Amino acid sequence: MGDIRFLSKYLALVVLIYGFYNYKNYSNSKAKYFIFCILFAVVTEFFGSVFYKLFNHVNFVVYNVFTIVQLTFFLWWYQLILNSKRRKNILRLCILIYLIFALANCFFGEHILEANQIYTFTLGVLFVLIAISFYFIESFNKETILNITDSIYFWFSLGVLLFYGTFMPFMISVKLFLTGGQKILGVVTFVLNIIMYVCFAIGFYKSKNKNNIDVF
Repeated sequence: MGDIRFLSKYLALVVLIYGFYNYKNYSNSKAKYFIFCILFAVVTEFFGSVFYKLFNHVNFVVYNVFTIVQLTFFLWWYQLILNSKRRKNILRLCILIYLIFALANCFFGEHILEANQIYTFTLGVLFVLIAISFYFIESFNKETILNITDSIYFWFSLGVLLFYGTFMPFMISVKLFLTGGQKILGVVTFVLNIIMYVCFAIGFYKSKNKNNIDVF
């Protein structure tokens, strides 16, 4: 599983470089924050792959911290790009609930050093899916809807949606029902990472036309 799964870090690195290459195209938009999320993912993937050699301990803590930070970032980013104050406030509440739950789960549930935090991951993904649905609701109510595929926000959202929307139920099923399903999970993770990062790359490509930056 590990060899296949961790190949995605090289794809992430390529997309990160491409994103920085195009950074000037979207540096004045809220999309600029997303590149640092990808940077964090790349650093985590490379650090996670050498963690055991460095500390002689399973790298649960690396990916547990990554999950909490990344999902919190997504919630923060969507409340930043949304227009509705009500939806913004809902996502801010989601962030608060999620962080409290994650902290409690670290110490009283699935220990951050000893196990994958399935409950923290699941709750965070559910909140992120709500955030993405808010984005699409606002997008569909705009006159720019016909040009939505020209938006860098659209491709970021589609990548996150396809990865987490597919990965969450699959991971839960492996955890609960499929004994020895880690190899399958590794392949699925790799494939979904390819899909997600391709979507991110398309978003960066679309940013070349600066008229697309303002397309919500």
